Amino acid sequence: MRLVALVVVVLLAANGFALRPSLAGSAEMWLVLASAYVVLSAVALYAMWNDGTLVERLAPRWGDISLGAITAIVLVVASWGARAALAPAGSAQSAWLLRVYLQIGPPERIQRSVELTLLVMLVPALEELVWRGLVLGRLTDRFGQRRGWPLAALLYAAALLPSVFLLADPAAGPNPLLIVAALGCGIVWSFMASIGGRLSPVIISHVAFTYFAALQFRWPGM
Repeated sequence: MRLVALVVVVLLAANGFALRPSLAGSAEMWLVLASAYVVLSAVALYAMWNDGTLVERLAPRWGDISLGAITAIVLVVASWGARAALAPAGSAQSAWLLRVYLQIGPPERIQRSVELTLLVMLVPALEELVWRGLVLGRLTDRFGQRRGWPLAALLYAAALLPSVFLLADPAAGPNPLLIVAALGCGIVWSFMASIGGRLSPVIISHVAFTYFAALQFRWPGM
């Protein structure tokens, strides 16, 4: 459990640094997150190799792309429903969504940059190695499968606690959007990884969701 606690602390610090408004829209923000996850992913890969599960969990299989894509589409649609409920267009809370988009940066800039696009796709892939590869495995060993995957989802969301304050708006207040998104998606991805015992479809789902939800689907006028 010390390793799980270390992961949470490191990522709380990384998110707290990367999500500062001064880094909004910059490559440095993505580099900070990628750097933290590269180190933790190396630990995750070693742990899976040491357990003898690395190949089994990461080797591609028939249907991985379809399962990942379908799951990503469902999550993108669900995210639109959550946005409409939490931050309706024209309300003070819609500023939360704008804060998130400003932090991510202009989609045109990311799409025109191969380096930034790769970073945007690399971070969610590494997230899955850490959260569903390392953390979920440790929690399942300690608490069992029924409790392990919900706890993994909760910790995944908790690591984004700095976003509540760093992406807050003076009028709308603390910003819950990233934590809510992480909890909802984390439940789905943790359940998939726990039941299926594999990471490939979850990685595909997370990468596709991040790309399309963050860079493509925005409120009209934003």
